[in-house]
This record gives sequence, C-alpha cells and structure tokens, in this order.
Amino acid sequence: MLGMVTYYHIPEHLIIGGEIGDFCSRIVEGDSNRKSKIFVVRYNKLGVFVIAEWIGNVGDAFVDVMNLGKSLANFDRKKAYELKYRMLAPSTCKETELDMLNAESNFHHQLQDDNSEEQDRLARVAMGE
Repeated sequence: MLGMVTYYHIPEHLIIGGEIGDFCSRIVEGDSNRKSKIFVVRYNKLGVFVIAEWIGNVGDAFVDVMNLGKSLANFDRKKAYELKYRMLAPSTCKETELDMLNAESNFHHQLQDDNSEEQDRLARVAMGE
C-alpha cells in the first residue's frame, strides 16, 4: 500500500474527516499544489487507516503517505514528526525500499494472524463448540 497508487472506489475506501486530516493540511498549507490534497482514508477490507494524497484530480487516484494501522489513536507526536519529514523532505531510494519492505512484511504478518485465527475457529467448529 505505502507509495502505491490506488484508485478511489467508494465501497472499498472511506474518507475520514477530523483533526488528523486538518493537521495534514496545515503541514502543506504554503504549497498551493498540495493544498487540500492530503486526507485520511480507511481501507474497508483491510480495516486500516492511512494518510494519503490525491495525485491529479481530487476523488480519482491517491497514493498512501503513512499507514496508521487499525486505529487513529496510533497517530502521536512521533508519527506527526515522521509525517512532516515525509511530506517536506524528499525520500531516498533506501528509505522507500525499507518502507515498502516493512509494509509488505506487515501485510504478510497480518495474513498469517488471520490464517491462524481461522484455523483455530475451524478447529472449534469441528469439535462442536
């Protein structure tokens, strides 16, 4: 997800208003090209929140800037500082590679967790619980 282009599709995505989105807009308020293009979106299937930026027309395609996980409460001072760095400082190739590897690793760990939960549930069903 991180750094990947996604096309906005209403059944799959939910745009979240609130303080985090306002904070993100204030970070880039001096940049007329990026103003009102930063927002918070929830991936409905994965259940995760991300800070994203529209690329091109608003409502068309966007790119993920920061994954907040399954709760908006994960956004703290450390994440705010990291977001400012990502938004205002160019990423190096090494940083981008590490971010993508971490995102892929998190995705696969989540799949493993979901798989083990499903196996446990199927075992309980087989025992008649």
